[in-house]
Amino acid sequence: MILLAVLFLCFISSYSASVKGHTTGLSLNNDRLYKLTYSTEVFVNRVGESLQDGVGYKISSNVDVVLLWRNPDGDDDQLIKVTIKDVNVENANQREGGKNIFNGKKISQIIGKENLAALKTPVLLHLTRGKVRSSFKRTISSFSPSSFSSLLQ
Repeated sequence: MILLAVLFLCFISSYSASVKGHTTGLSLNNDRLYKLTYSTEVFVNRVGESLQDGVGYKISSNVDVVLLWRNPDGDDDQLIKVTIKDVNVENANQREGGKNIFNGKKISQIIGKENLAALKTPVLLHLTRGKVRSSFKRTISSFSPSSFSSLLQ
């Protein structure tokens, strides 16, 4: 769940902009799929230890973003769908065979099947002027065009 929070914070912070105190929203186009890639490294080191000698891991994933709805009144009010794909965890520093705890393991074995499923579940974000007003997380089969209007009320 921490990974999910980190990825969403990275996503939202990379697209927010501030111009003279007014926050502008995302500039997404209809009928276009945006593919983003994120990665971060976490190191656990002793005081004074170099990064090369420390231990840590690198988390990376692809993120698909698509605009589902935009307010026709032009209030910069929109609904976007964010889907995390291709999650990968590996050592931050190269490790030899026996010292590599990720060697030969699937991502579901590393972070758990339930956590992986939670990461891959699409999330809807209701944005107004670039700020998240609300978020919705459901299984993909429960998203239908008629359900969008009820989400925004």
